[in-house]
Amino acid sequence: MKNKLVTTNDGSHSIFNPEINETYHSKHGAIVEAEHVFIKNGLLAENKSQFNILEVGFGTGLNALLTAQKAKQKNITINYHGIELYPVPKESYIELNFTDLIGEDKSELLKLHECSWEKGNKINDFFKLTKNKISLENYKSDTQFDIIYFDAFSPEKQPHLWNEEVFQNMYNLLKKDGFLVTYCAKGVVKRTMKAVGFEIVVLDGPPGKRQMTRANKFTFEK
Repeated sequence: MKNKLVTTNDGSHSIFNPEINETYHSKHGAIVEAEHVFIKNGLLAENKSQFNILEVGFGTGLNALLTAQKAKQKNITINYHGIELYPVPKESYIELNFTDLIGEDKSELLKLHECSWEKGNKINDFFKLTKNKISLENYKSDTQFDIIYFDAFSPEKQPHLWNEEVFQNMYNLLKKDGFLVTYCAKGVVKRTMKAVGFEIVVLDGPPGKRQMTRANKFTFEK
């Protein structure tokens, strides 16, 4: 069964994955959700001039695209790492309309998808991208991250990506003042994060979701 292009409520595209019966983004608006969860409450929540960011679930490239755009606009230097075991095929990503809606050239999205895997790629003067085709369970990095965008498919569809072992790995990959943001605010997920040491902050969610989660790396260091 092939992926299917769908249009979400804000006019932006998403992709329906028939194998797991779920779309890559919220039906209430792909761009609106990404801007709220990962840009407003992720990248722009901290006043820094440079970031190391890890995205779990590179998917359509939307989060990376919006982050690269903000990097240029705000003069922020970003070292961005994305994990994706099953890259979106070309016949799907070339149809996506994200760049039309955010005022970027189509080539900006294509660069993200078509640059090399397993190595650093300069996307623009402010944004470097490293994509890793690997499962989250097997992912390791020498880089310590300021922010993790946790954008895996839902716990109902991929429960193995929301367990204690995974969140312990995410905790260890963060700098001591780092944090993780995700669209998910389910009680079991928050309890699992808390069990490995995260301090949980519940925030207002994007359209269609009452809440989202920010998980700060908890440390006793002063």
